Amino acid sequence: MKKIILIVAFILFTGLNGLLAQRLYFNPIPSFNCPVTAESTAAFKELKTHPQGTNREKRDMDVIISSSSTSIFSIFANVWIVKENENIVLGPYQIFENETLTVPIDNGRWGVVIRSDWNVTASVWTD
Repeated sequence: MKKIILIVAFILFTGLNGLLAQRLYFNPIPSFNCPVTAESTAAFKELKTHPQGTNREKRDMDVIISSSSTSIFSIFANVWIVKENENIVLGPYQIFENETLTVPIDNGRWGVVIRSDWNVTASVWTD
């Protein structure tokens, strides 16, 4: 019986550690020169809301990546633009180093998720 309890406790503990390790830290939008480490995911989100009628209805989300790598391969990142609370996901978009991705968005609260196989820095802002 003690072995079963120990096995169940071990499985429960390792499962909880796996769930906690997947939590994302959100960088605010705008953010500039934020590191995105290889094989990891970086997340950005707007902290303020844009009330309807007070600002432009359409605006642009801009994302650019850069790297100091001397790789012979093209350095790129996969980018998703996500609208909060409405289950709208735009992408994935593949952007290459020093290339600006511009995606038209509405006045809602949006976020950006970036994943790359290389160490890059990302800048995210809205126009």
